[in-house]
Amino acid sequence: MKILAPISRAEEVEMLVESGAEEFYVGYIPMQWLRHFTAGVWMNRRSPQASIPTIEEYAQLVGQAHSYGVPVFMTLNAPYYTADQLPLLLEIAKEAHSCGTDAFIISDIALMIALKERIPDATIHVSSLATPTNSQSIRLYQELGASRIIFPRSLSLEEMKEVIDAGGRDLEYEVFILNDGCVYEEGFCFTTHNQVGAFCASSNWDFRFMSATGKKELSSREKEALQRHLNDYHEFVWFTHSCGCSVSDQGIPLGPCGLCSLPKIRDMGIDSLKIVGREAHPLRKLVSVQLVSAVVRAIRNGMDEAEVQKKARQLRNTPEFCHSGYMCYYR
Repeated sequence: MKILAPISRAEEVEMLVESGAEEFYVGYIPMQWLRHFTAGVWMNRRSPQASIPTIEEYAQLVGQAHSYGVPVFMTLNAPYYTADQLPLLLEIAKEAHSCGTDAFIISDIALMIALKERIPDATIHVSSLATPTNSQSIRLYQELGASRIIFPRSLSLEEMKEVIDAGGRDLEYEVFILNDGCVYEEGFCFTTHNQVGAFCASSNWDFRFMSATGKKELSSREKEALQRHLNDYHEFVWFTHSCGCSVSDQGIPLGPCGLCSLPKIRDMGIDSLKIVGREAHPLRKLVSVQLVSAVVRAIRNGMDEAEVQKKARQLRNTPEFCHSGYMCYYR
């Protein structure tokens, strides 16, 4: 299990590697994309502010990471691209590949095919946004030249194991381990969060309760039951979206976490553990890597499952959040 860390600046390389990062993923959005399609059309699944803007800085980041023996994966993981966008994307990918990019994280099948035709030796990691949720989808991506599958957050560990057992060990597999979530199946979401924020994360909806037909007023008991469900949903959304992007008193990022499941994840043969947050402050990235690294080191040193879970909860030091179950990727 390697620790895959988010990064958005060359200056973060040494800090994150020294803290335990063993792989990086990064966004690169050059000015020609913004001139052609504006900042409102995201080239990857984060805003331009979370990505490197120049090929010079991108090459510097890749070079520094490689000096530590750490590979760099570039995100090209918008849910889909138009035919007008593909030529420029391929030029950008070719430029990034010449800088030493170790893999491209891709969602769009058309881009996978076009990239392998244009750059045959390019390595493809299938993004979770491509919804690789069953063995047949994984066989398809393997036929298209993929070498790694990034499992969606919505899959349970049991479902992932079924897919791995059916798909075999010819592929690498990656799971989310820390920070941020998606309330729905992310691969079926065709919006961006952008400046207006994500609709799914909002609790300021204007709504009213209605019967199925809309012809009958609900009873007070029915309204109370529906309100309880809505309150529970809002609590779940709050946890999923990193508890309001907050941190604990110890500075540990709050939000979705899979640390207690790491022994099972190791036994499944998972190759990479993704920490979410390319757009995050460098300190949040640093603490996130340190937290995951501490637990991974304990497992590598032979700590058993019960002790690993105890250690993870002690490090987080937010027992009420862990006990809620809402903060667990893999409940």
